[in-house]
Amino acid sequence: MNWLLGLVPLAALVAEVVLCVRYARNRADFGDPIPTSSWVWASPSALVLCFLAVWGFLGLVEGSDLWYLYPLVNAGIAASGVVALRRDETWELFDRSGKRAQIGMRIALVVALLILCLFAIEAPFNDLIPFGGPRFFWLEMLLVALLLLGCYLIGQRHAGLCVAPVAALLFIGIAQYFVKRFKNAAILPTDLFALGTAAAVSSEYVFALDSHALVGIACAAAAITVLSFVRPPKAADARGKAPVRNLAGGIASLALLTALVLVPYQIVFGVGIEYWYSMDFYRMQGFLPTFITVLQDMPIKRPQGYSPEHAQQVLAEHAQAYRESMASDPGHQQATKQFEELRPSVVAIMNESFADLSLYDNLHAGYTGPEFLNNELKDALATGTLNVSVFAGGTCNSEFEFLTGNSVSFVGQGKYPYSIYDLSGIDGLAADFKALGYRTCAIHPNYPTNWKRDIVYPLLGFDTFLSIYDFGGVPDTSVDKVTPNEPHSEVFHSGVSDAATYRRILDMLKEGDEPQFFFDVTMANHGSYQQRNIPEEYLLEYHPKDHDELTSDADWLTSDDDLNEYLSCIKRADDDLKAFLGELRKLDRPTVVIFFGDHQPRVSKDYNDTWYPNEDEDAHARRLYSSNYMIWANYDVAGRESNSKRIDTSVDMLGIRALDLIGAPTTDYQAAVLDITKQIPSLSITGYQDASGAWHKPEDTDETSQAYADLAQIEYLNFGSKVN
Repeated sequence: MNWLLGLVPLAALVAEVVLCVRYARNRADFGDPIPTSSWVWASPSALVLCFLAVWGFLGLVEGSDLWYLYPLVNAGIAASGVVALRRDETWELFDRSGKRAQIGMRIALVVALLILCLFAIEAPFNDLIPFGGPRFFWLEMLLVALLLLGCYLIGQRHAGLCVAPVAALLFIGIAQYFVKRFKNAAILPTDLFALGTAAAVSSEYVFALDSHALVGIACAAAAITVLSFVRPPKAADARGKAPVRNLAGGIASLALLTALVLVPYQIVFGVGIEYWYSMDFYRMQGFLPTFITVLQDMPIKRPQGYSPEHAQQVLAEHAQAYRESMASDPGHQQATKQFEELRPSVVAIMNESFADLSLYDNLHAGYTGPEFLNNELKDALATGTLNVSVFAGGTCNSEFEFLTGNSVSFVGQGKYPYSIYDLSGIDGLAADFKALGYRTCAIHPNYPTNWKRDIVYPLLGFDTFLSIYDFGGVPDTSVDKVTPNEPHSEVFHSGVSDAATYRRILDMLKEGDEPQFFFDVTMANHGSYQQRNIPEEYLLEYHPKDHDELTSDADWLTSDDDLNEYLSCIKRADDDLKAFLGELRKLDRPTVVIFFGDHQPRVSKDYNDTWYPNEDEDAHARRLYSSNYMIWANYDVAGRESNSKRIDTSVDMLGIRALDLIGAPTTDYQAAVLDITKQIPSLSITGYQDASGAWHKPEDTDETSQAYADLAQIEYLNFGSKVN
């Protein structure tokens, strides 16, 4: 019955129209028709009510407090239109008032406008207004004031141009509301480069509005009404030097706004950011100050004491140390000789949102994780925890780390190299294998433009890119929306199944004699986890205990249905991996498989916050920033044991470690990284791990800090210096 909520804004719209028409008729009876401009100012509220009515009839308005707030919001929006239509009466009252009263009215209008604009951007997602300190509140107010003043003066003291920034502020607030709703994350500047990806997956989410969003919409409507009270300049003001002065004043206001944006916010205003808690910082400091702070943080920082000559020397020393140690390692020599003879194909699978949530104390429900990967796989070359640098999204950064061997720890969290840097000339696995005579193929059964993959993959050395158009359809879970081209168009949950991509790889492995390198980015496990489309044979039923004791600031809990939808996706992914390795065991062609998950899903944050409150922040974050991996071969790799030895590592080091295990050639950079892994086996945006398993912050000073500093030097040489 949620669709009945469409009746409330519809009733408000009818009431607004009736009141406006009645008022217009009364004015007409006295020979005083309402100016067209007043009708124009009254129209935005009517358009907003039309939108809310449609949204309500679609059942896309929700919230436990709607029974009283929803009528108030709609009544307020309708009242805004009626008041805007009667603005002449406000001007008459102003003219009859004394000078002090006029000054007070002007001040009241300006203050009301600024507060309403601030609420338009903040109310949809922020329950901490006026933030965590007055300086943040006044800073955002100043930013909004300069923007509005600039538009007002450039518009020659007409308020019409000021409607644009009001609408823009509301749009930002609503966009942040949805990003928080779907990912519990903040909008970062680099997200603007990923709008195509966001649009491509938007059909999988439910764009429902709650009371917070409705308040923001009502505040924007009220702000436009306040703008309607701004009296246009007299005709005499349009002559002479007034237009020039207004234009100069507007340009000066926007120039001052630009200068304010360029001030170092962290130093001058104390605006901070920690990216894995970015949503908390946006709420405490306001959207605009925090967004600008992140924007200022985008350039890749040079490591302390960096010079190309010094970095090259560090790289050469570590590479030589690795090669000397491998020269005396019989196992490595055997693997190297075998690789040269067999030239095995390599299949790298980055499985969407794959993670073992049993790390959350078995979810307080006896969950033991993916059965095949955890318990049945006994002959992997290596397996274990994979530390990642993204959570609940940002898939392309895990891709970047794996394919290039560079960590976003040294690039900066919240930055998407695929989207913002020119990756031509950047070394990586695909280019390395291509140089060895391999055919290289990237696979992602979704739109090729997502994360600019259609541009990035050729730059990184891929000969072929198979996108959704090569799997017989569009990325939709509805079977009737894909061409009946089984088995390659089979769908599961959020798109083409993992099994369908594996079948395509098997077909290609059977073609020709040359070795091949595949990079398969799967899609089936992608969110949201409210689609309720899991076949019965895969649907799991776990019911965590004590999940109603949420101790974080999250404003909603993951339901058991959401959790089980995700766990069911992992079960299917685990089964598909088992079947794929089974087929490779029968294939008379040496093949290596590297399988890993790119990040955990959003659903795990609620369990982390519920069950592990008040713990060390870094340890709390690391639990979220972890996944799983395995390296396996369908042949006995000489000099190596296939006993599923557990080794913790990170995404940037995973591909390089695989090269070492199978005896593949390594570049000087890869050799240097392998030498450093003896002291630092793993790192992520949360810090770095030493050989004992202990974690450190980048600023820590201990016996491993020099190795970390060396890694920073050579990674900047290998990537940062090329794209900065």
